[in-house]
Amino acid sequence: MLSIDEMARQHNVSIYRLRALEVATIPVECTKQVDVGFYAKERAPLINPLSFLTKAKIRPGLFAYGKQAPSLVQAVAADGELCSALDTLLTNYAWAIEWNDGSLRARVNLLEATIDGDSTGGERFLSNLEIVARRLGDISNGRSQVVADLSPVAFGPTWFRNREMFGGLVVGLAIVVLLFFVIGRVR
Repeated sequence: MLSIDEMARQHNVSIYRLRALEVATIPVECTKQVDVGFYAKERAPLINPLSFLTKAKIRPGLFAYGKQAPSLVQAVAADGELCSALDTLLTNYAWAIEWNDGSLRARVNLLEATIDGDSTGGERFLSNLEIVARRLGDISNGRSQVVADLSPVAFGPTWFRNREMFGGLVVGLAIVVLLFFVIGRVR
């Protein structure tokens, strides 16, 4: 049996491991600016730091969030294979899936699940991720049953996460500089 990394290469997926998180990234054939996230359970606002973003229900138990979510949900809901793959990924593996322009990221919390923790050794996860990427590419390029209007400027989970990480870095650096300044004044 192939290792998860070898299977990931066959599916054109990159897997990054960070402490209690695995992030699987796959390219999406998309030429438009897109920034939308998908999740399976309605989360409490205190748990989800991006709860202020626009949310839209795709079908019972499956949601999208981000500025473009309302214009995307009809196209996603019309694609049964896409909904089934998203549902499988979000209920069994990932706590969030984010589509940003030409890439799709699935974030798997290792305290709840693992990519290769099922009887298929990760093949089920990777094949469903590949289906989602292909189907979202079809939607973005107008090859789906329902056309999605993805023209508004994309402000979604990835945009805010990048700003949040940069802001945290700047604040941390400012605290270190302030501490050095205070220590230098005390001497």
